[in-house]
Amino acid sequence: MLAAVKAGDIFEVVWVSLAAGVFVSVAFSFVVLGMARSAEAARGGRGSVAIAYAGLALLAFAAFAWAVGFGVHSMLSKD
Repeated sequence: MLAAVKAGDIFEVVWVSLAAGVFVSVAFSFVVLGMARSAEAARGGRGSVAIAYAGLALLAFAAFAWAVGFGVHSMLSKD
């Protein structure tokens, strides 16, 4: 049995998956960057810079966790 799929639907799946993949990758990259720079600044005795980078890492992790949670919710919902 063949099912007809509109080309627009396929295009939407492709661009949304690419955008989501890039967003999740960049968000987690900022988590790693923020934590590494925070640790480096803390070792160097620059406490305020370390806190700023830790804040960046925390915000990036929140964005990463939200994106992953939203993706899982979207896959499991029956809309």
